[in-house]
Amino acid sequence: MEKIKTKHFQYTGTDDYDTSLDEQINIFVQDEKISPDHLIDVKYSGHSSLGVNTYSALLVYISNE
Repeated sequence: MEKIKTKHFQYTGTDDYDTSLDEQINIFVQDEKISPDHLIDVKYSGHSSLGVNTYSALLVYISNE
């Protein structure tokens, strides 16, 4: 049965271990074997607080689970 799911990604860049949003999304899509026709949307957002920039992305996709 197909379900619509979401996955949240976040990037601050405050340390060397942070991975860019695009890279996080690509890894997730590959690991979950999500085909292009199952990707519905990606929404990006960003804000700054106390000098720390935070970037977020929300991936909407169809899962076969």
